[in-house]
Amino acid sequence: TMKLKARILVFNIRVPITKGFMVLFHYKTLNEPATIHRLCSVLHKSTGEVLQKKPRCLTKNSNAEVVIHTFKPVCVELYKDYKDLGRFMLRYGGETIAAGVVTEIL
Repeated sequence: TMKLKARILVFNIRVPITKGFMVLFHYKTLNEPATIHRLCSVLHKSTGEVLQKKPRCLTKNSNAEVVIHTFKPVCVELYKDYKDLGRFMLRYGGETIAAGVVTEIL
């Protein structure tokens, strides 16, 4: 798929993540350019409750649900089906900026 919804945990980053942010989708041995297509919501870290819908940006140490578009189709699994195959990393400028799990394939 080229479009997926994911729950991500943003690490200690210098530049906030906004809609249209270019990242490198790192999944197992795959490195694929991607964009953050939509910021759906900011979530509470422990309970998963929605704190803010449609945020303008994601700052450091935030937990959020986003829609990611990859440039080429990638083969991913849902986290609820296969925990090991549902995890990925987002990289930018040689640094890992976020880790996430696939919640929905769009």
